[in-house]
Amino acid sequence: MTEITIKIDGADAIRQRLSEIASRSVNLSPIMKAIGDRVVAQTRARFKSEGPSPDGAPWKKPVAPNPKRVRTLTVSGRLAGSIRYQMQGKNQVRIGTNVVYGAIHQLGGKTAAHVIRPVRAKALQTPFGLFKKVNHPGSNIPARPYLGLSRGNSDEILRMINEYLKG
Repeated sequence: MTEITIKIDGADAIRQRLSEIASRSVNLSPIMKAIGDRVVAQTRARFKSEGPSPDGAPWKKPVAPNPKRVRTLTVSGRLAGSIRYQMQGKNQVRIGTNVVYGAIHQLGGKTAAHVIRPVRAKALQTPFGLFKKVNHPGSNIPARPYLGLSRGNSDEILRMINEYLKG
């Protein structure tokens, strides 16, 4: 087998730097946590500014009036406040919400004609707790994507990664 060896003056410093970068990439949890924090902040900012979606499309304004609504997708602030990140091992982070109605606001769709909701009085005992069946006409909810990365969000995260790798 033929082997080629190239000797470069100052290669020790390059090798040392590459070794430092490689060691930082074995456990990415510090940068993944920082990215998780940043994406949560970016997503919450999207709620405060009433969009736009990560792809730049404006959120559709609500049709039905609600005197409690502060702005689009914000009545109580529960959905925006529920945005969290979760580490998936050392090298991955997941951002999302555990609020049940978060999916329909992200993806859009039609709500059910019959809704079952928790109540305290006059309730039906089920294996899942006390619930009351409520007749609801159903609603078409337009998609208002709040999760995801815009071009600006992605650029900011790439800068964070580059700074992390620089040390």
